[in-house]
Amino acid sequence: AQGVWLQDYDGKRYLDAISSWWVNLFGHCNPRINAALHDQLEQLEHVLLAGYTHAPVIELSERLIQLAPKGLTRCFYADNGSAAVEIALKMSYHYWRNLGRARKTRFITLTNSCHGETLGAVAGGDVALYKEIYAPLLLQPISVPTPDCFHRTVGESCADHSRRMFAHMERTLEQHAAEACAVIVEPLVQCAGGMRMYDPVYLTLLRDACTRHGVHLIADEVAVGFGRKGKM
Repeated sequence: AQGVWLQDYDGKRYLDAISSWWVNLFGHCNPRINAALHDQLEQLEHVLLAGYTHAPVIELSERLIQLAPKGLTRCFYADNGSAAVEIALKMSYHYWRNLGRARKTRFITLTNSCHGETLGAVAGGDVALYKEIYAPLLLQPISVPTPDCFHRTVGESCADHSRRMFAHMERTLEQHAAEACAVIVEPLVQCAGGMRMYDPVYLTLLRDACTRHGVHLIADEVAVGFGRKGKM
C-alpha cells in the first residue's frame, strides 16, 4: 500500500475507499508516521500503564489536555474505538456507583447509531444484525429517535429539524434520569448508519440537558461526563 492506493499480487492498483477512520487522513505507509514508529520501537515498544509510566505517554497526555475543553484533565488510553466505548460505559457506571446512585445502570442511545463491535458497544448502537444475534448477552438501552437531517420536512432547516427532534431526547431524560448513567452519541454524523448528518445545535442542547438532569454524555469514542457534582 502507498498513500490512497492498494496493490495486489499482479501489480494492479485499487483506490482504497474503505480505509475510512484508520488511514484516510494520512494515507498508507506515511513516511513521517513510519519514521516516528521506528524511532520509538528502538527505545521502548510497550509497557503496561499499570504502576508504570514513560516519557512518550506523559508528553502525549499533556498535549492532548492542552487541546481538550477546559476541565478535562485526564487521559485513559485504549487500543481501538470499541474498547474506548467500553471504557466510557464502565467509567460512567462506576462514577454513579461511587456516589451511591445504584439505580443508575442504563444508557440512552440514538436509533441508526453504531459504536463498535464489542458487547457494550453493540448494545449502545442500533445495528440490527449484531443486536439480533447477540440479544441475550446485551445491555438494554433506552432508544431515542435519531435527529438525522435526511428526514427533515420540506423547507425545514437542519438546525430546526434537530431542535424539533431533540424534544424526544428531552422527554427521555426527564423520564429516565434516575436510572440513566449516560447518553451515547456519534457527534454530528452517524457513519455506519449511512453517513447521516445532524446539526451541531443538537449537541449543544444535549450537553445542557445532560448537565441539568445529572446524566453523563459520551461522545462516541471520547467520554465527556457531566454531572451535578462536577465533571467526570
